[in-house]
This record gives sequence, structure tokens and C-alpha cells, in this order.
Amino acid sequence: MKVFWMLVFLLVHFSLPAQQSYPGEWWFWPDYTLPGRANNYPGPRILPPETPKTTIGQESLPLIFYGEEPSERVTGFIDVASLPTEGFTLEMWLVDHVDQPIGVLAALKSKYTPTEPAWLLGIYDREIVLSVKTDASPFAQLLTYTVEKKAWKKYWTHLAVSFEKSRVLLYLDGEPVEEMKIGKLKPFDPAEMEVEVASYMKNEPYMDLGNMLKCLRLYETKQAAGDIKNSFTRLQGMVEEGRLFPARFHFNAGPYLNYVTQRSVNVIWETDRPSYAEVYYGKALPLTDKVVVDMTFSPETKGSPGKNIHKLVLDDLEPGQQYFYNIKAIDENGNVIESGNLTFATAGNENTPFSFAVIGDTEARPHINDRISKLVWDERPNFIVIVGDLTDGGMEHHKFEWNYEYFQGMNQLTSRIPVFPVAGNGEQDLYWYEKYHDLPGKDGYYSFRYGNAEFFMLNSNLKKEFAPGREQYMWLEEKLKNSTALWKFVAHHHAPYSADENDYGDSWKGASALGDPGIRKIVPLYEKYKVDMVFFGHLHTYQRTLPILEDKINEKNGVVYIQGGGGGGNLEDFAPSRAWFSAKTYRGHHYFTVTVSGSRLEFKMYDSEGRMKDLLDLVK
Repeated sequence: MKVFWMLVFLLVHFSLPAQQSYPGEWWFWPDYTLPGRANNYPGPRILPPETPKTTIGQESLPLIFYGEEPSERVTGFIDVASLPTEGFTLEMWLVDHVDQPIGVLAALKSKYTPTEPAWLLGIYDREIVLSVKTDASPFAQLLTYTVEKKAWKKYWTHLAVSFEKSRVLLYLDGEPVEEMKIGKLKPFDPAEMEVEVASYMKNEPYMDLGNMLKCLRLYETKQAAGDIKNSFTRLQGMVEEGRLFPARFHFNAGPYLNYVTQRSVNVIWETDRPSYAEVYYGKALPLTDKVVVDMTFSPETKGSPGKNIHKLVLDDLEPGQQYFYNIKAIDENGNVIESGNLTFATAGNENTPFSFAVIGDTEARPHINDRISKLVWDERPNFIVIVGDLTDGGMEHHKFEWNYEYFQGMNQLTSRIPVFPVAGNGEQDLYWYEKYHDLPGKDGYYSFRYGNAEFFMLNSNLKKEFAPGREQYMWLEEKLKNSTALWKFVAHHHAPYSADENDYGDSWKGASALGDPGIRKIVPLYEKYKVDMVFFGHLHTYQRTLPILEDKINEKNGVVYIQGGGGGGNLEDFAPSRAWFSAKTYRGHHYFTVTVSGSRLEFKMYDSEGRMKDLLDLVK
């Protein structure tokens, strides 16, 4: 069984009226932390309940759901003897942001015999299942319901079932949708039964139960329709604000490092409520240097999305030096949370070898982000380039995609390794992208120098700006013309050259443009000023081109284009025939690293299992 954290809240964390008592509320969260001595999770550790250790044990029989065995099972988190047996309500808060069928259920079932559960509520893909065992029949009564309407904010679903004496009511997103008449619930022996929560992730094998099921709540009384609607509304408010837990003081983003130089690094973090912070840092433990980040505890900061994001520049640092830092946040009631001791390193001088990782399209799969984060951490790169679509669509109205997805999977890595991102179409309004980063320049494009290389980070959402005479085009030409770097790299989101199957014409029906013609308008600048490599994403596959000059292969003077959109988005595919420029293609989640030592460059691409799939050496 996968390890994940389960936080148990009891009684009144949602300020429920007195008649709405419930034996338990459980919040599920994957354990996405780095291994070994880097094992930090910002804020108070959220640990599962203690489980008695037995010398010899046996797991109870699993439930088969839509033909699948469970990929993860959780039991032992509630005393079955305390369960209500007449009028009660079961509630689930779910998010499903993947394109493969997955499912989750909660059931009261036998520990020892292969009998039908006393009750079960589950969902698989768009099918809701409710099963109830009564005195009236030896077989369980079954209710199924197909979800036809779109989920709230496209991905969130609120399920509730209210058990009464003679019927059960099924609620979807706060509204009653189906009813089933039942007899008296069948009595059970608590010693023989257990409550189990299980996930069914055969189609997303790295996915945790806590990626889909965020909250399970059991009320010991039947809830009225208005109460269920109000519960859904409160949960919606949490998601709108990007809060991960309803009552616990916590970091819901960061600490997150970006834009490191020889003398400074930018640190960003967000708390779920107004707070001020004491940031401790130094070259060795214990930490002696301190910066205080103030916040006014004003009414307008409470419950306002984005008002609790803090940005700090740690400067006057030494080049090529490892540093430790710890953020202690304090709310207006004196509650304290700490990030724990984290690390980063400043950039070295021009002659210092360095390595960086490139990840693209992290999007909607924190479980893939988690795998890639751990593999990248093992490489210990100096920094990370993310080539856009950090989120699937984390624009102003979808803040949750940052808090519940991007930071969930990536924060273990980005709290220690600084990030240099570009915006993708998932961040095209730049609203949360700019709030969660501290970058130079304007309109989402900038440049930076690291070692003997210069990086030119473009905003390809402004596609018209990639044409000659436009502002971003002229900015890039001026930067390239004045660059003295030995190595020149460009990063943006959209594809100049790509053998994708259908983004540039359906290649299974006819011709494809093999890339975006609008983006290709800027390619003459790359060729004129001898850019070495161009990194991009957008297409969720891997492709490295042969060196290209003037739309022909030129091994001596051409530019290499690398498509790296495999950080977590829904996988795409290639055209049925090989493109004229292809050196290597791969369909699967991945990342790659670039190591520069003087005039030598080593490029390696790895899949999500850490297996190397591509290798390239260049010498100037």
C-alpha cells in the first residue's frame, strides 16, 4: 500500500450547527516529499494515525470495482462500533483532472468473508454507484447514476448520500439527483466489519488515492438538503482561495525559489491566512541571519485569494555557495508554522561548470510531477527551466491548479532548486504566473546569464510578437546581438518544429505543417545569432531535431530544437510518418538535463522511471 498522510478533524471545523455532528472528517494528501535528509514538508507534519504492529497479519479481501482490483486501500481510521446505523450522511469531495478512467469508493465491509458491503458509495469515471444491504433481501440494493453535467470548475465533484429509515437520497454537487427506497439497514457485528476507502487507478498507475479523494466526512445524523448544499458551498470557497485544509494554518504554496544569480535568490511562499514571517538563512546551521517580512492583518487580506503571497529577495550572497534557509510564519493569533531547514546554491562564476534540468507541461498530474521531482533531485542540478504549462489552465479563475496540483507535486524540488519558467497557454493571462514568480522584464519574457551561457526566455503566447518588427522580436535581436556568452539557449512554450499528429493539421488524413508557422517567424534570429538549442513544450511528447538551418539539415551550423512536453500532461502522439528533421522521438512522460563544462555540452533525456532515452554531446 502506498504511504500517504491522513489528517483527522473532529466535530466543528466547519462551524456546523449543533444538529450537524459527525464522528469524523478525513482529509487525504499524498506524501510528496524528497527522500533521506531532504525529507521536508512545509508546515506541521501531517501523519497517518498510528497502526498497531503485528508479527503476522492478513489483509481483508479487496472489493472489485468496475473490473479492477484496488490500487490503494485504507482501513482502520474509524471505530466501527461508533458508526450510526439508522439516519446518517456520507460525503465525499473529489477532484478528477486526468483523461483516463479512475475511481474511488468508501464502504462498510466484512473483514473476513467475500460478502457484499453493508453500504458503499463510489464513483468510476462518470458512473456513481450506491449499494445498500437491508433486512428485506439477502442481496444488496443497487443504485447507479451517470454524471451528465460538467463538474464544478471542470474537475471537482461533491457526492453525498443521506440514509433515512425507508430511503436513501443521492446528492451531486449539492443537489438531490436520485432516490432509492430501502428497508431497515441490515444489522452488523462491529468486530467483523471495517470501513475501507479504496482507489482504482489502473489507468494512472502512479496516482495516489489522495490525488482524487480530498475529503471524506461521515455525519451521525441525516443531513437536510440545505445542509448538504451549504457544505458544498464551503468546500467551493476553500478551492477558490487555494486553501488545502479548512482549519489548519499551513503553507498552500512554496517556499518556492526562482531566479537565482551569483549574489541573490528570490523566495516566494503563500500561507492560507494573513501572516508575517521571520526568514532565517546562512551558510551553516544553526542559522544566524534573519529577515522579517511584515503583513498588516487587515480585513481585506482575509479570504482574498492571492493576498497572502509573500516575495523576498535574499541578496548580498556569495557566488557558488550553498545556503540554508527556514521560513517561520506567524498568524495574528500567534500560531507558528515553519518550512524546516531547506537549501539552495547561488550561481558560480563564468568558468564554473553547471547543470540544469528542463521540464515541460507539468499540468494536471502531481503524481507524475512527484516522480520527476525525485529523479531530478537525484541529479542535483543548479536550476530548472520549465517550458510552460506549469498548470493545465491555472488562470485567474482556476487558482486551485497551482495549489492543489503544481505546488503539490513540485514543491519538494522547487523549495531547494531555483526555477526559471516561461508561460504557456495554461498561464497565458499571466495572473497567477506573475504572482507566484519574481522575474525581470515585462509581458512574460526576460533573459538571464548563468556561467558561460545566456538564456532567452520568451512568451510565445504573444505569437504576433514573434514576427519581424514586433516588440518581442526586436528585444530578442538586441539581446542576441549583444550577448557575449559562449552558449546560447532559447526557451518558450510553443513549437517551431514538431511532428505532432494533429496540432498542425491531421497527419492521419493529410499533410501537417510540422510546427507552428507563426512561431517559426522568429527562427531566422536563432540562426543568425547562432543559438545552440531551443527548448519548448506544448506537445506532450519528446522530440529532438537534427540541426536545422534555413529549413534544411545542417550539421555544422544548424540549431537543435528540443520538444520536452512530458512533465505531466495528457500524453499525445506523433504523425504516422517520420518527420524530415527528427533525430529522436519518444511518447511518454520525461525530463532532460544539460551539463555545460567550458566548451563541452552533454545532453541526456530520461523517462519517468529514470531510464535514459536520448544522449547528445556537443563541443564548441
